[in-house]
Amino acid sequence: MRWVGLSTRRFGLPAACLAAVALAGCTTNSTNSTAVVVKGNTLTIYATQPPGADTAVDADVLDAEKLALRQAGSKSGKYSLALKVLHDAEVSADARAAVSDNTAIAYLGEIEPGTSGASVQITNQLGLLQLSPTDTAVYLTQPTAAVPGSPAHWYPDHKNFGLTFARLVPNSTKETHAIVAEMKRLQLTKLYVASGSGSYGKSLAIEIRQDAPSAGLSIVASAAGADAVFYAGAPDQAATKAVDAAAAASPAAKLFVPSAFYDDTWVAGLSAAAQKQLYVSSPGFMPGSYQGTGAAFVSAFKQAYGHQPQPQAVFGYATMQALLAGLKQAGGNADSRADVTVDVLGLKNQSSALGTYSLDGGDTNIAPFIFARPVAGKLVPRVAG
Repeated sequence: MRWVGLSTRRFGLPAACLAAVALAGCTTNSTNSTAVVVKGNTLTIYATQPPGADTAVDADVLDAEKLALRQAGSKSGKYSLALKVLHDAEVSADARAAVSDNTAIAYLGEIEPGTSGASVQITNQLGLLQLSPTDTAVYLTQPTAAVPGSPAHWYPDHKNFGLTFARLVPNSTKETHAIVAEMKRLQLTKLYVASGSGSYGKSLAIEIRQDAPSAGLSIVASAAGADAVFYAGAPDQAATKAVDAAAAASPAAKLFVPSAFYDDTWVAGLSAAAQKQLYVSSPGFMPGSYQGTGAAFVSAFKQAYGHQPQPQAVFGYATMQALLAGLKQAGGNADSRADVTVDVLGLKNQSSALGTYSLDGGDTNIAPFIFARPVAGKLVPRVAG
């Protein structure tokens, strides 16, 4: 299922309507077919950070976004571009702050995979483009049995505004393909699958069960009978207990978790037995294997911030660059949320730090993945396969 956003310029929404959405959040049902056109020559780009303390990934993704904007001179044609960073205690609060601003042209959304559902339902109601640098959750763009009605479920005003979400990171269906391929490379044959109760975990569990037979993996009923264990959900205490229990039940089993778990703090909280067998997947490149202008990005990032970027940072950089490309394409209409959304979602054969990509239905056609293993309580990436 695909939706195309509005392609014609509209009159801006009144401040009272914006305030209503800000207060009501996801419960607002917008029937107004107008899309915001920013008044003046300053367009605001909102970037959000996950609730709680920043991880190394959070910090590097944001810094990469800032770097791309700074390299563009914070300009797009006649328009000045202002970046505002949001870091509230709730994802929904960040989204409400962004849509409440008449100058907002885009929302560089959630970094933690599986969390964009809370914000895209808000940003869609006022036609604000949301670009996630690292949320892989497939249900945001494609149907899945884990979330009945997806992807329409997440776009309460798609009748007026169409799809208003895109990502440069490959979705979780492609991630499970990579995970299963790694299991096959390791000659694993018996897979136990478990997940949390949320949409993200349930969708990944469905996807990996579907992929497993193609790699010669049979699904078993308990971790005790497995040589491979996959757990998907949120990186919380329940996940820690589940992964530790799997390690205790089958000490030789390889333990796999998806990109939401790429968090040194969470990994350090696992038992030594679990850390020994842990594999954390993530979209990304190994040092030296970047595509396109990726090597130049790494060099510029190291010069600006004094360290090697986390593997996910390049997606933050490419996300800001995609927005800049859409703004350039919109030209004099870059003040129109509708026009910018159409131009970004329509990007084709775009050169970037990820290589050359195209967007289709909010998803990218490239899918680089790595795996990381704990070393002294910290994740160290290595090449997949």
